[in-house]
Amino acid sequence: MSTASLTNAQQVRDFVETKHDKPYDAIDPRKVELSEGFVVCIIGAGGAAGSGLARSFAQAGVASMIIAARSQKTLEATTTEVGHINASIKVASVVCDITSNESVANIASTVKSQFNGRLDAVFVNCGFSGPLSKATVLEEDFEDVQKAFATHCQGTWLAAHHLLPFLLESTGSFIVISSISAQSLIGFGTTSHYCTSKLAQARMIEMLHAQYADKGIFVASVHPGGMQSEFSRAASNDIQHLLTDSPDLVGAFSVWLLKAEGMGRRRGALNGRWLSCKWDVAELEAKFDSIQQQDLLKFRMAV
Repeated sequence: MSTASLTNAQQVRDFVETKHDKPYDAIDPRKVELSEGFVVCIIGAGGAAGSGLARSFAQAGVASMIIAARSQKTLEATTTEVGHINASIKVASVVCDITSNESVANIASTVKSQFNGRLDAVFVNCGFSGPLSKATVLEEDFEDVQKAFATHCQGTWLAAHHLLPFLLESTGSFIVISSISAQSLIGFGTTSHYCTSKLAQARMIEMLHAQYADKGIFVASVHPGGMQSEFSRAASNDIQHLLTDSPDLVGAFSVWLLKAEGMGRRRGALNGRWLSCKWDVAELEAKFDSIQQQDLLKFRMAV
């Protein structure tokens, strides 16, 4: 029997009628103005979404970029790509395991030593899933469950713990790259370890909003769409034909989310909420009043 809980993921997908699979004029990062001297940190700056974020902020003319990833090879590739787009951007790279307290603390040290403590936005783009063929509690491997929660929950907490002090100074933004799986209970790909850990990650963003919004922090969870990537291929080869979204869509949407023009209104309407980069931004803006009045795009128990 279909219930509201089981159909919630599709309702969220359809919250905005028009969906996109690639950047479009309204979110073109080349037409965006960020605040002067803007410094962005991208944790997980390789792969599909991470490189899309780096490209888009480079196109938007960000002043400085801190990129963190698990391998030096990934960092070098992203640094080269950013340099080809905009050679004037100062790029600092940090080899980082998001689940390691020491690793994430090294990002904070880089902010202090290379950018005088200036940090305007943090993107946590780190994900892990075991094989989708092992979806249920009895099928999953303990190591996959442990790694998913360490990556999505512990990693997000570590990033917030070490980097929020800088964002409090700049009244900056803390964004996690989320997943529609946070709302999903049934269907292909709904592994219990991935869906529940992404739900917990989104709830952590709501906690950060409750704790720090009145101090000027903007936080959000952003669904990046469905992209072909190393991450998706590791989970399953059977779904690759369904993953047709451009990695640059989440990057362009994220730049739009943080652009200087209209930031006050977006902060008021979208702070602490779950968003999809696929939603048409004009239609999303038309819903700002109802989002605030009805406190939409948040998790809560139905009673």
